[in-house]
Amino acid sequence: MLVGENPLPNYVAAKLLLHQGGTAYLVHTTDTLDEAKRLKDSFDSAFNVNFLPLNDYESDAYHIQKEINTKLKSINNGKIGLNYTGGTKAMSAHSYRTLLYEEIQDKTGKVYRRRNGIIFSYVDPRRLEICIDREDNERERLKVKADTLQIPLARIFQLHGLNLKKNPTQEPELPELAQELVKVFADKAKVTQWFDWYHNIFCPEARKENRKWKNKTDLAKLFIPLNKLPSEIVEVFRDKQLLTSDDNLALAEVKKIGLFTEIEDFCKFLDGIWLEHYVLEQIKKIANSQVITDYGLNFVIPLQGTKDGFEFDVAFTRGYQLFAISCTTASDKKLCKSKLFEAYLRAKQMGGEEARVALVCRSDEPDTLKAEISNIVSGNKIAVFGCADLLNLSDNIIKWIFENDRGAK
Repeated sequence: MLVGENPLPNYVAAKLLLHQGGTAYLVHTTDTLDEAKRLKDSFDSAFNVNFLPLNDYESDAYHIQKEINTKLKSINNGKIGLNYTGGTKAMSAHSYRTLLYEEIQDKTGKVYRRRNGIIFSYVDPRRLEICIDREDNERERLKVKADTLQIPLARIFQLHGLNLKKNPTQEPELPELAQELVKVFADKAKVTQWFDWYHNIFCPEARKENRKWKNKTDLAKLFIPLNKLPSEIVEVFRDKQLLTSDDNLALAEVKKIGLFTEIEDFCKFLDGIWLEHYVLEQIKKIANSQVITDYGLNFVIPLQGTKDGFEFDVAFTRGYQLFAISCTTASDKKLCKSKLFEAYLRAKQMGGEEARVALVCRSDEPDTLKAEISNIVSGNKIAVFGCADLLNLSDNIIKWIFENDRGAK
């Protein structure tokens, strides 16, 4: 197996092609030694693992042939295969040639004889399948279906040597409020009321001049009037016992009834985090119907050189395919494009070419937004769900998933 910068295809190939007790020979360079080590750890003793280092000779034909031939001579039984998905192009070409022909000595000197029984394979990211090469016929295609190989999100991150800052949650907070906010956002008059209350009444009370939230002691003292707030939101506050007798929002009640660990977390929820929890609720519905496997909210990934790292708002896997969703209550086109593109780059880094990314936002022109970034990113790898898509978001996400299935046929 040729190890590249993204070890996920190697993991998929090993899981589907290697029998229990088989041996994975990880052909790696100096630069991909860490990836090879993480692959070994990920196999959980299901396979024997041998490292086959090329050091810094990733494009040296003589060295590649020498190392692989030496290893081949030590293998006395069993089928031999080469999965050439990873590694450099030079590694693929020279490794393929080395396994295809063996060097022998006859009366005329060194000659090359074709080996029999070698299996050559490649993980096709566009079709989500493993391709088995055949010289005398079309290649054999092994579709990697969602129920064939299920890889949890934690495994994908582990393959990249990333430890999450905190455990993702699968339980949305205040889903009733998030649901009502979605309905409010679908009504232009009501969404104006919401922003008028939030920016002109709530924030001046709860924030300091530098736009940071007040400390927890000061927040606990606040009783915020609900002037002009849409009645649907008021009723959720009432149902959650957050209102005083004269219908003011009492922030101290947030902690008393156990909704959030800190009042500031509730403030952040109102500031836009509610949309992430709404998306999580929709994903949870889909997961219950077994369309997807592992899922969660807030995958905070530490990145070297950054203070906060990078965060996938919501993510899930279907089979071994990573789906990442970025969320924003903004409608500004420039900001939305930036969030979508950043999420795509990170998802591709984690999940390879198979990764898919969606943006959930407040745009009234999601198709236009998608079209403007499709000149950089292939259109079938991204989706944009705008304001009109929110009320039926779970159905729209299922449609997006199945469109990817059809595209992989």
